[in-house]
Amino acid sequence: MTDFTPLSEASRQHYLSAMGIDSWYPRVRLPAAPEPLVFDLDDTDYATPPVETGSVAAQPAPEASPATSQQPAEVPIEKNPTGPASAADAGAEPAAPQVVRSKAAPVPRFALSLSVVGDYLIADTLARGLSQPTDSGQQLLLNILATLGVGAADVRTHHVVQWPLFTNRKVDQGLDQARVYVDEKLDQFIRQYQPSMMLSFGAVMPKLQGWQQPQGDYGDLPWVGLPSLYQMLNEPMKKAICWHRIKPLVRSIDRPT
Repeated sequence: MTDFTPLSEASRQHYLSAMGIDSWYPRVRLPAAPEPLVFDLDDTDYATPPVETGSVAAQPAPEASPATSQQPAEVPIEKNPTGPASAADAGAEPAAPQVVRSKAAPVPRFALSLSVVGDYLIADTLARGLSQPTDSGQQLLLNILATLGVGAADVRTHHVVQWPLFTNRKVDQGLDQARVYVDEKLDQFIRQYQPSMMLSFGAVMPKLQGWQQPQGDYGDLPWVGLPSLYQMLNEPMKKAICWHRIKPLVRSIDRPT
């Protein structure tokens, strides 16, 4: 019997995409659903163009037939609710015992785009539902980096972390495990490329690291927290916050004369 090698998550997503199968996650709590085990670490949505409904919205609702619109539904009347059980009830099977669900650790769900551009380590939180950066998001990032003197030609590496890594619910993929995995990726980039500053976009890194301030140190590497690129695309006022926080970096750049 040959050994079975499971597909990596990247390969699985590739095959699902090739077959036209979309991964679906409920956005609201479904009726009678257990406590959620997966939650979004950043709830920023990607604004897509509105879908035209055509003539569907203009179609009137079908009229109910007289038999269903005028006659009330019959409600069964319980006989002798407080009296002794009947013979039929006595022979009925007992109700099944209630299923007790195990208390599994909640699993964060996020996509974090990591890159090194020039001397900057970029941690970019992708909008909910995205697996790769969008063209508009990348263009906005390049515009921001251009004010810092770097551009697309200075991209040295890029990697997207999609969490959770596995679909197996038995694997512990809680917040602590997510932080350890992201830290390992960042430490690898820091050792290899030696950036001088981290720019953190969105909520994933602050929530993983427990950051409460808009700037600080990640080990020996200073970082600046900025709004999500996709928030800035949807809410232009967020760009003012971004500019206010990177202005000191722009002033400190030694430009050639």
